[in-house]
Amino acid sequence: MQRKPFTVVGVLAAALMASQIALMAVPATIVELTRAWSLDAAQMGWLGGIYFAGYALGLPFLAGMAGRIDGRLVYALSAGIAAAAAFGFAALAQGFWLGLALRFVGGIGFAGIHIVGMKLMADRLTGAAQARAGALYSAAYAVGSGASFLIAGPVASALGWPAAFVTAGIGSLAAIPLVCAIGAPLPGHEVRSRRWLPDFRGAFVTPATVRYVIAYAGNTWEVFAMRIWFVPLLAFNADLHASAAHGLNLSVLAGVSAIASVPVSIVVAELGIRCGRERVVRAVSLASVAVAVALGTFASAGFVLVLALLMLHGATSYGDAGAINGGLMASSRPETRSAALALFGLFGFTAGFLGPLAVGLMLHVSGGTSSPTAWFAAFLVVGFGSVVSAAAMGRLRRPA
Repeated sequence: MQRKPFTVVGVLAAALMASQIALMAVPATIVELTRAWSLDAAQMGWLGGIYFAGYALGLPFLAGMAGRIDGRLVYALSAGIAAAAAFGFAALAQGFWLGLALRFVGGIGFAGIHIVGMKLMADRLTGAAQARAGALYSAAYAVGSGASFLIAGPVASALGWPAAFVTAGIGSLAAIPLVCAIGAPLPGHEVRSRRWLPDFRGAFVTPATVRYVIAYAGNTWEVFAMRIWFVPLLAFNADLHASAAHGLNLSVLAGVSAIASVPVSIVVAELGIRCGRERVVRAVSLASVAVAVALGTFASAGFVLVLALLMLHGATSYGDAGAINGGLMASSRPETRSAALALFGLFGFTAGFLGPLAVGLMLHVSGGTSSPTAWFAAFLVVGFGSVVSAAAMGRLRRPA
């Protein structure tokens, strides 16, 4: 039985957010993990980004399965994998290497939740509802990302960092019964591929799809780099201005920043529908580059100023994500959608892995997390993502 658009989007958004507690559990607990495991800046970057490398590796296989069999089964299997990895991290990880491996597996599981969820939604909606659903799903992703900080950080503070990952595992399990409530695809959208892997050639047929894929890669480079390094930057600044940060939970501030970006993303997506997505995405991306440079310049300034710039950067870096998601969904066709979404996630989350890692490596070679000069160089690396997004949109032209 088919469900109303509101039901489809609401259920898939709730399932996504429940499964996302694991997403930012490492960034939310990175200060505790660094102390417990004696991590350097490069290891912090690896541990923060490896989740997205697992996502990128697992995505082609899971997206291909979702094009061949009922995507709801693939979604449930993926949620089970994500839950097992989170429980394993809590119970077994005693150092960097095992923690790295378990986070990699967790990323594989999340790939089958996030992008397969987008396919399940797109196959049950059409027209403007489909485009707006892309923006709302993107907003749910941002809320879930912020909620991961808001849940994992305080749980870790109260009960220890393993408890944060137990909570994350429970969240992934909760997504399984939810996805059963979305009903069947619309007639004509039950495309069944004969392939176990997506045929990426189908996605490359539409130039606009490829450009939105590139823009998304730039976007996730910057967003994930900022999310992973938000707490360490504030920790560095708080050490310089201890009285200003007294009593504040830094992971909660990171969560508030992520959630505050949601209304910005929704408004920008709507502006994209009305004024042209490429123009709007390009403007927001260039604004984000400017804020990233300002953050690097003033990394050791007053705590309130740095926090305000981080909040602003959260809005600008994520603000165009909804418009990019909507553009991808609007430019893809039912018969090539699995391939387009797989390519979207593959490029995006490969960049999501490389962005935090590149920042960590830059910090490591530039003087470490206690050096203002290193933070300036690091935020130049962060801003590179939005340079790529702006360049990709610069190649698009509205049809006459």
